[in-house]
Amino acid sequence: MIYLDPFKTDMVGMPLAKDVADVVTISHSHDDHSAVEVITGPISRPSTFVIDREGEYEIAGVQISAMRTFHDKNNGADRGKNLIMFIVMDGLHLLHLGDICHKLTDTQLEKVGSVDALMVPVGGTFTLDANEATEMIKEIQPSYAIPMHFKTLTSKIQELTTLENFLEKNKFPVSGESVHKIKLDEGSLPDDTQILLMNG
Repeated sequence: MIYLDPFKTDMVGMPLAKDVADVVTISHSHDDHSAVEVITGPISRPSTFVIDREGEYEIAGVQISAMRTFHDKNNGADRGKNLIMFIVMDGLHLLHLGDICHKLTDTQLEKVGSVDALMVPVGGTFTLDANEATEMIKEIQPSYAIPMHFKTLTSKIQELTTLENFLEKNKFPVSGESVHKIKLDEGSLPDDTQILLMNG
């Protein structure tokens, strides 16, 4: 099991129960992305492996590429670095953008290639805003785009815009109701990009 960017409940305003994971990825060291203490241990490894630096990893048949990007539009001068995580497992290609705040380079786009599920921030201020996220989705052309890092009723980060703001500004169809879990496989992926809403 891979856990992406565990967060501190008091920072995000949403509960996050303790869990187990063989691998934890950390896009950057802010409290809403790096609460490794919520992971109590591994499932099938001697210890949980934490990926928090750039590099290529292969763990139990899962390939993970951690690529450096930035948390701002000034090459990290304002808010530091950010890692995007490209994960290949069970025949699926997943891309988690963390708190990216700029476009991907041509080299990065070429490296990730085809993406089945793209996790993209949409709330603006600290990350891509709704329009920038829409452009990113168009450029990557995933089967599913999963919006994240937006303002909720319980959010402690008031500068963010809402999910509704993002949904109003793009033309991608939404894949049904918001879900807590989803099982993806190669045979069930849509031909054209759909927005997949997840409720935590």
